[in-house]
Amino acid sequence: MPTTTIHREVTAQQAATALQNRLGPSYLITCRNRDTLTVKHGALTTARVRLHWADDATAFHVHGLGLAGTVAGALEQSFPPAGLPDLVG
Repeated sequence: MPTTTIHREVTAQQAATALQNRLGPSYLITCRNRDTLTVKHGALTTARVRLHWADDATAFHVHGLGLAGTVAGALEQSFPPAGLPDLVG
């Protein structure tokens, strides 16, 4: 299970938008609730993303065989460290 930590608070909707922009239209991103996203790519490939907030940071715990690394990497690339521009939008 890859975990990616972003050193600021990120909402599930912001994460969903970032993933959709980064991964493209062949991925279906769904906000399940305040702290859970689902990422689907094809009929059989699904990842679940759980968000946890602490100390002005957001940790993304990604579960999903074959897709978890792709999703975690897309989140890291979408929310760069402080001082660099976001790639969302």
